[in-house]
Amino acid sequence: MIRLPYPRFQMVWGLFGLFVIPAFMMAGTLSSSETTAISESSSVISRDTTSAGDIEVMASGIADSMAQENTGTLSDLAGLYRQEQIRWLIFAPPSSDFILRQDCGIVVFDPKAFPDDFNKKLVGEMKNDCPVYSLNISEDPGTRETIFSNADGGEISRVKPEEGYNPFWLLDSKYPDLYSMGYGGDEIKEIEGTYDPSRIQITVTLLPVDYLDKYALAAAEEKVKQASLAKSAKIIPPMMRYQSSGMTNLEMVAIERATNGMKLTLAYPDGFTNRLDIFTCADLVASWWDLALNATNVNISTNCIQWVDVNAFSQTVRFYNAGDADLDSDGDGIPDAREKFMYHTSTVTNDTDGDWLTDYYEIMTLHTDPNNNDTNKPTVWISYPAEGTVEVWEP
Repeated sequence: MIRLPYPRFQMVWGLFGLFVIPAFMMAGTLSSSETTAISESSSVISRDTTSAGDIEVMASGIADSMAQENTGTLSDLAGLYRQEQIRWLIFAPPSSDFILRQDCGIVVFDPKAFPDDFNKKLVGEMKNDCPVYSLNISEDPGTRETIFSNADGGEISRVKPEEGYNPFWLLDSKYPDLYSMGYGGDEIKEIEGTYDPSRIQITVTLLPVDYLDKYALAAAEEKVKQASLAKSAKIIPPMMRYQSSGMTNLEMVAIERATNGMKLTLAYPDGFTNRLDIFTCADLVASWWDLALNATNVNISTNCIQWVDVNAFSQTVRFYNAGDADLDSDGDGIPDAREKFMYHTSTVTNDTDGDWLTDYYEIMTLHTDPNNNDTNKPTVWISYPAEGTVEVWEP
């Protein structure tokens, strides 16, 4: 087995789970530009009646905001993709074979500025009575070209990387001495894979510029309609539930930006009632994790919880993990996940270093290293009642 400088993320019940981007049952999701413009026009919706003029004002705001997210060429799209790689690579779950996919919403484009072959291979659908085209953007880990694929997964174009592009910019900045630290070839390959930006892929929805005003007007009308329905009836939103069957492990199913931090969604099997720990780490080579969320209770009426890491944006690199806070296989008072991530102690014996002091006692009381029996300096009293003397031995 390959020795890794950090724990592999495997399907081990009670410790941690695979990180999977979710397929929540959601419809009618607005892009960031739509949401911003509608938020700015909230005063219009708050009136008892909304005139056609009000809707046009709202639509104009949406269109202006969306127009700022336009793209003129394939190179512009490649540049957008590179920005998203930089944004999300530091948050990607630490597993070389995991692909983090992000939906970047609507991007306005002018088909006349793109190659005919590109336009012909796009696969469209109708939204708000306008044609839109889903475009998947990824990076070839071999050639480092940016790949554009249509909604059916068919490749339609490629763009060469910019001159001087270094795909291991994050790895080099964090671990400049990695290649002189004595790791083997397979270990280095795994670490490089973990920090490879090709693990980040995005999806954008291309909207032809000629349909921008029509699309924005439909979005404004839909918002007004929803606001009217909310006034006429008390709407009770359904309990959020992760749409997955047969789940047998903890799964980090979503990572997304929130107003005040990074929001994580953690799913668990039906019937799971144990508490959960969430851990953070900034250095996978050293692999010492900190406890970020301490033994929180789960919601038994659903199968997922959400937590916002308000400290995420103050960190250069941030990785996440989760564990069962009530699973303690060796009965030493320390949950298995904390032993593995925080202390690197055994989960099958309560005295990892064999010094006759339990891991819990060393960590919580003595504050000594439970992995090294030379760090403990107990005073041993040896009594000789027959001679009436006491001998003190200090190792």
